[in-house]
Amino acid sequence: MIELLAQVEGQHNGKPFAAGIVLWDDKVVEAAPIVRFMRRWHRDRVREHCQRLGWRISVVHQIERTKP
Repeated sequence: MIELLAQVEGQHNGKPFAAGIVLWDDKVVEAAPIVRFMRRWHRDRVREHCQRLGWRISVVHQIERTKP
């Protein structure tokens, strides 16, 4: 299993924000409250949504883990 931590940066209601999301095998399993709606989304959907809104997303950390 690949575990990935990513940071989403953008503006919401005219205010800048930065939020973290955690993905397991390309699916969001944890998300900061401002992007909680992304839970259970596939990595591609997250990327497309961020691009459409002009947000940046970047990988902070990636690790391969054994399945729990």
